[in-house]
Parts: sequence; C-alpha cells; structure tokens
Amino acid sequence: MFVARAEFKKYSSDFYSETARRFTILFVAPALVPVEDRFFEEHLIHRTCRGETVRSKSEVIIADNLSSKNIAYSYEKQLVGKDGTVRYPDFTIEDESGAIYYWEHLGMFYEESYRIQWEKKLDWYKSQDILPYEAGGGKKGTLIVTKDRKKAE
Repeated sequence: MFVARAEFKKYSSDFYSETARRFTILFVAPALVPVEDRFFEEHLIHRTCRGETVRSKSEVIIADNLSSKNIAYSYEKQLVGKDGTVRYPDFTIEDESGAIYYWEHLGMFYEESYRIQWEKKLDWYKSQDILPYEAGGGKKGTLIVTKDRKKAE
C-alpha cells in the first residue's frame, strides 16, 4: 500500500502532538479541553490509529501496537479498589479466559518525584492483589510496566 508523504505531514500539527498536550506550562494557566470523559491540555493531544486520544507518544505506540495485533484494550478504564479508591491504568486488557492485564507506562520514571508517586501506585496495585508480570501476576490481575528512558542531553 502506497501512502504519499503529504499524508504523513498532518502528524506534524499540534493536534497530533503529545508534547503540546501536557499540563506543564510554567508561566500561563493550562487551557483544558474536554475530550470524551477526560480533560487534556489543548496543545498536548495525541491520537492513535483508532482515533483515540491518549496522553503521550509512547502511549500512541503501545496502543497502535496492541491494535495491530488485534488485542482488544481499554484506555484509562476506571479501576475501583477494595478500599473504594479509584485508579485509571493506562491500558486494560482482558483476554478470552477472563485474565486481566493492567498496563502502566512510566513516561518520566527518570524523575525522582515521578518515581516516588509510582512507588505509591505500585503499592496500591499490590494491595489489590494485582501483581507485576515478573512476579507471576495476582488473583485480581497482572500488572505490565514499561518505562521511557531519559532523553540524551
């Protein structure tokens, strides 16, 4: 299948940019845009091949790879814990056997404050009996974790 270069040009616009969608502008208030049932920074909205809005380019890559393998998933599906607290895993995958996989992508794991928050979230998952894939998973699900590397300076 031939795709003209002009077709790819649209991906250079702010509409498809993850960086432009973040809530990290230091000198002005963020301009939040409602997208489906969430809010995104107006300049930081990324789209998957399925047309979903996700929060990072890495999540676009994960979503598009899952989709290309015909793996059904939900993005940021609400997960209510035993204690009533709510989390929104990046991806939730339920296979035909009923096994549930929760996929968290750690985009800024190289930053200490992000890492500290992740450790708290990981403890919460463990308290729900959702254990990492490397530990064999838990009774309530298996946690898959991927991380971005720090960009070269």
